[in-house]
Amino acid sequence: MKKSEILKSLENKFDYLPRSEVERTLEKILQFFSANLAKGARIEIRDFGTFSTKVREARVGRNPSTGDMIKINKKYFVHFIPGKKLRKDLNERKN
Repeated sequence: MKKSEILKSLENKFDYLPRSEVERTLEKILQFFSANLAKGARIEIRDFGTFSTKVREARVGRNPSTGDMIKINKKYFVHFIPGKKLRKDLNERKN
């Protein structure tokens, strides 16, 4: 689901709010998540899951086209662990 699709869905659900207000609120939530994850904070949403950051340490890799050894720098990535309710909902859905 794309951000624009989420926005449309929220607009339909909260039809009493102006589009700009829904868009601004969604943008604020995403900025909040991004800023806190960038600081290394952990975000836990009950019944949904937990977002945290993890480190991928520096290592030596190989360029697949040339076979040359290359140095890959340390980097951070977002890690998501689904909550119990989300896992249950996913496994009980009807195909």
